[in-house]
Amino acid sequence: MSVERLSRMTDEELGEALRVLEPLLLQPEPPDVAGEVRAAIRAGRRPRRRLSSRARIVILIAAAVLAVATAAAAAKLVIDLGGIRIEREPTLTATPTGSPIAGVALGQPISLTTATTAAGFTPVVPRGLGTPDRVWLTSGTHAFGQPDTVLVAMAWRSRPGLPRIPGTPFGASLIQISGDVDVLVKHVQAPFHRVREADAFWIDAPHEVELLTPDGTRVFPVTANVLLWQRGTLAFRLETDLSLRRALRLAGLTRP
Repeated sequence: MSVERLSRMTDEELGEALRVLEPLLLQPEPPDVAGEVRAAIRAGRRPRRRLSSRARIVILIAAAVLAVATAAAAAKLVIDLGGIRIEREPTLTATPTGSPIAGVALGQPISLTTATTAAGFTPVVPRGLGTPDRVWLTSGTHAFGQPDTVLVAMAWRSRPGLPRIPGTPFGASLIQISGDVDVLVKHVQAPFHRVREADAFWIDAPHEVELLTPDGTRVFPVTANVLLWQRGTLAFRLETDLSLRRALRLAGLTRP
């Protein structure tokens, strides 16, 4: 059975495949090892326990299945950051269109004050970016199926030192989500990086993002760089065309 086939299995299907090996693992009662040792000592030879051919086959099969299952699990790597999830898997079959911050996927812009009041928490505004040029808020059962799930999105227009994100008039966008519903799912085929010193993840390759909106799930292409992290109950996604070092500084995840 190949890694590719196992990686497509659900957890239940993988468990069923492993249960097929159960009959092979049923061994007869163990022999009298103590008696064998005493006999070996009386005969003046070193006691040695040999595995039966059946036991050797079982060990080899189990080791092979474990190796393949481990590889399959790595291929299905999932990072859960609360309301944001990263999945290492092929891109979706749906045709991605536009960008969530360039269109109407996030609804009508509102003021930061209104968003703060409606969100139930104080949205984080990166000091290095200043007051956002656009703010959006989506929340509630109608949008996400859970009343306590809230998404606040902000965007800043491009300016010197903040290059424009392709396909948008903005140089940076920050999405922050409170709640356990997977509002935003990143589908990443290329390897992404864990920034251990900041407890964050960095994606610098084109990928797709699946966004849950009041009108249903929509898929968007992402060509800029993305930094993702979680602090307490909030999950964050910062998108810019900047380097990792500068993105970390904007996010306040490193010393200036």
